[in-house]
Amino acid sequence: MKRYLLVAALAATFLLTASGQTPVAEGSTVTHRTEIDHCYGQIYVYVGGSFPAGTHPSRFQFLFDLSTYTTTGYVTPLLFEFQPGEAFTIFTVAGIAKGFEVNLNTAIQTIPFDLIAGTKVTPNSRYTFGFINALVDSSGTPTATSLGTIDFDYPSDSGQGVGGSLSTNNWAALNECSLTPVAALGTTLSLPGANADYAFVVPPYRTYSAQATGTVAAQ
Repeated sequence: MKRYLLVAALAATFLLTASGQTPVAEGSTVTHRTEIDHCYGQIYVYVGGSFPAGTHPSRFQFLFDLSTYTTTGYVTPLLFEFQPGEAFTIFTVAGIAKGFEVNLNTAIQTIPFDLIAGTKVTPNSRYTFGFINALVDSSGTPTATSLGTIDFDYPSDSGQGVGGSLSTNNWAALNECSLTPVAALGTTLSLPGANADYAFVVPPYRTYSAQATGTVAAQ
């Protein structure tokens, strides 16, 4: 890392600590991977970890450096609450962030995780994140959709995610090319056979080059 970038990173960490905020991250390393999605407006969920209670998501980082299908598209970060069950874990859309048009780039891109509807601070530790390849309004209805804009590996990478030893690199995908999902608050997603609005692709899981960062107020 260049010296000025390292100094800036250390300064940002110091300011967060000094102001009583602890930085947190979940997801996977943002690095080049070998695949890109070819279906429009699909939803993807990080299922390999969760935010601590009291997390305020602030940034979404990703890599879009493959031009197999498109060189531009849309990304809207989403917040999900999950409820484990005996047979299935149900993921429910709990927060909708502002969406952005993004372009092919060999560099890591960062957009705000600026929640415009729903939960803004996680009340418990059963929250994770994801994204939809679309611009959506505050009701979660897509206003514009695109093909995939974030690299992924299939199957998922081994080892831990960026959240530490209790996390993995597992991501779930809808990838239902025949439909465009709606990401309204309360929309549910799970594996096939669950009583959910949309079904994930049957595992093995994937690994997307994306992570979300935020802060937790010091206790």
